[in-house]
Amino acid sequence: MLPVPFLLYVLWCVCTLLLTFYKKGWDVDNVTRILLLCLLSITLIWAIKTRSENRPANPKRLFVGTGVLFAALAEGCYMISHPFLLSLTIRPGMPIMQMVRNYVIDLLFTLPVYVFIFSVIWWLINKYRYGRWEYVFIFALGQALGDGNQTFWHAPTLLLFIPYVMINYHAMNLAPYLVIERHLPENRSDSRWRLLIAVLSMVLTYLVGGAVIVGLSQALGFAH
Repeated sequence: MLPVPFLLYVLWCVCTLLLTFYKKGWDVDNVTRILLLCLLSITLIWAIKTRSENRPANPKRLFVGTGVLFAALAEGCYMISHPFLLSLTIRPGMPIMQMVRNYVIDLLFTLPVYVFIFSVIWWLINKYRYGRWEYVFIFALGQALGDGNQTFWHAPTLLLFIPYVMINYHAMNLAPYLVIERHLPENRSDSRWRLLIAVLSMVLTYLVGGAVIVGLSQALGFAH
């Protein structure tokens, strides 16, 4: 049976999606969210088919590699609404080669940061013991807070709608975890601070990664 907090979180997700669709209809943000939900469904199907009792040859490479791959696909979903550089946004009528160029540039900046992010997550889940539902909520929460720190700082009421954003991170980090969770070390720490450490680590990781991306893009002359 699913734990009550997780069921409440699912209800919270559904409510935020319904409210945003009611308010904004089929705008690019909501279309992006539908694409991310489709991506999440596909990755979960992959996880179900891939899970095995046999230990993968290289669990870290599997986790980080698939996490970065799914992050790249999630970035693709965001290209129509909010890529890391708004100047790279893919718009209706844009030539195909321009769309491809924008997406490739986005990946050149973001993929190295995702390698860093998933390496940090790998370190955390090997050091601390997280229940499955703790992982589902806490790591996506940390990623959402880290990635959207400026938005939430200036408009804290938007935290009520944070599950709308967390779907993005479920699409990239949940399936890789489900595939390798049974192969994590047994002697992990049950520290009572593990949940707070995960959230703070994700926020700090995104702040560092974001600063690097912004600084590098400005140095190379890309417009925001």
